[in-house]
Amino acid sequence: MHALRRTSPVVALAIAATQKWCGDRAAVPPSHAFQVPASSSTSAQPTDESAGRTVQATAPIEPAAHPPLAGAVPIVPLPVPGFSEAVVSIPLGATSPRPVVVATHGLWDFPEGLCDNWRWIVGNRAWVLCPRGDPMPDKTFRYKSGPALAREIDAGLQALRENNAGYVDGGAMLYTGFSLGAILGVWIISHDPARYPRAVLTEGGEDRWSPEVAAQFVHGGGKRVMFACGLKARVDSARRAARLLDHAGGDARVVLGKLPDAGQFIHWYNGPVAEETKAQLDWLLDGDPRWAATDR
Repeated sequence: MHALRRTSPVVALAIAATQKWCGDRAAVPPSHAFQVPASSSTSAQPTDESAGRTVQATAPIEPAAHPPLAGAVPIVPLPVPGFSEAVVSIPLGATSPRPVVVATHGLWDFPEGLCDNWRWIVGNRAWVLCPRGDPMPDKTFRYKSGPALAREIDAGLQALRENNAGYVDGGAMLYTGFSLGAILGVWIISHDPARYPRAVLTEGGEDRWSPEVAAQFVHGGGKRVMFACGLKARVDSARRAARLLDHAGGDARVVLGKLPDAGQFIHWYNGPVAEETKAQLDWLLDGDPRWAATDR
């Protein structure tokens, strides 16, 4: 199911940008909105004037940083050959490779809202790649299976790297999923834990963990999993999953978002759930020096 979402200015701009590009596909590829060519620089070698010859430098010369990433809007469409068009949040101002967050949406949903949500959480510290999935008759989108979603993520990552050479970190990624994206995410991260050593599973996936799955994730390089709940009824099963991960040698936490002043809970990924998730970000990313080096 999809979450109730606010219509923020960022989402409105992203949707407008998507609609504009779809109407002018041949003229302006969307990657031009955020692709910045890497700069090359040369440095003069020191000379020995008395001998009239060039002297080899004794220390390597550091390459110049890339030009800062820029764009009219921070969330834009990304064409993915062979798959539906993805959505990506740009780490504006980046001059070096930034990590990648993969954000997968729920059943019968769209990627724009979740991409906006995770941009609010990580800001310009990382790329946020949001695969769209397959179109449904009601104009929404869904993912067929864990393996199918993994293939779509791979294709999206390749497209992102090709369009932004020098700006996309090729190392481990943070996997995040809401509802169906969280359910399928357990298969994805447990089958490739070295690639996805950290994950946030929001409102889904807690019942997919067993001692064997937890051991497969941890022994393969998995480190930390956060279970972010919007429904109070999920907390007990999320805590059981967290204990399985802890017993296997990993580290897991459970957070619960509550609607303010009402004592109500909802199948939700933003609002109070996003606030609880963001509050745990330092714990989730601890030990990954790439995040420590990025501006908050």
